Amino acid sequence: MKKGVLNRIKRPLAMVLVLCLLASVALLSGCSAIVQKSTVTVNDVAISEDVFIYFLDEATVRLGIASDYSDVEKVAMELVNRYFKTNSLARSEGIALNTAQKAEVSEKVNSTWVMYGDYYQNIGITRETLTKVFTAEKYREALMMKFYGKGGIQEISETRLYASFNVNYTVFQAITGYLTTTDGAGNKTAISKGEAETLILKFQNILNMVNSGEQTMEQAVEYLASTGVQSSVQTVVLHKDDTSYPEGFFQKIQTLQPRNATIISTNEYLFLVLRGETNMQSQFFEQMKPEMIMDIADDSIDGVIDGAYIVNNTINKETAESYFDIIRYEKSR
Repeated sequence: MKKGVLNRIKRPLAMVLVLCLLASVALLSGCSAIVQKSTVTVNDVAISEDVFIYFLDEATVRLGIASDYSDVEKVAMELVNRYFKTNSLARSEGIALNTAQKAEVSEKVNSTWVMYGDYYQNIGITRETLTKVFTAEKYREALMMKFYGKGGIQEISETRLYASFNVNYTVFQAITGYLTTTDGAGNKTAISKGEAETLILKFQNILNMVNSGEQTMEQAVEYLASTGVQSSVQTVVLHKDDTSYPEGFFQKIQTLQPRNATIISTNEYLFLVLRGETNMQSQFFEQMKPEMIMDIADDSIDGVIDGAYIVNNTINKETAESYFDIIRYEKSR
């Protein structure tokens, strides 16, 4: 039999097996009195099958599909326990997500489903699964803010936050010039050498005027418009790991003194960049405080969560390993 035909047969069988496993567990654990029949419990609380499968899949991603089941199970159970503890601690601390946080969860669910929905369906994960998992992730962030934010029992000082801001973020204004154009067929092509040289001269001219104080960045844009070059000023707070700008962009800006400008060029763009000046009263520092708290507390919060509860687990290894076999099959197709 041809491989393509065989795969078309195997795939429905795998999906049927997932459904059968889920159904059999549901029948056994539908009543709270026999909750121990669920594949996994934490402190006698059933972990829904789809959530366990999600973490089993995550453990497989971390360790690789060639890993032994016992190793994958160990990591999966660590993730399950942290999920349980995160939800429990958030509930104990009275944490509830606001509208904006719920919208972020929904957006992440939608974007993740677009990318991996078909695969997730094949192994028994739904949109609702993702909502549960990503909601727990938001609870984790909220716990960081509660414990390490202003007024928290382990509040991170303003001085430390500002030091982190200066290392990890840079603030600048940028005017962008384009060294490419789009032809009638929608293809991107380089502008002529003469056009490029003219654009570079215009940018060098406004660079000199900005650095001398003759023009603001907004006035520089108006000047460019008067010469036929359309652009705008963008104010950006850039993290050092952000990849939306060319490689090395962050480091080049960091070498500038505040309120000094330079030109950064690539094969496709010219950037006139003016480094901003910030201090502890800066709106940009205030804006990025939650991000910095989460950066600093990212490792510590897991210790707080893990230490909040002692847990006991039960696991039906036969069913769990069957889920693992399905995950491994779907990943290897």
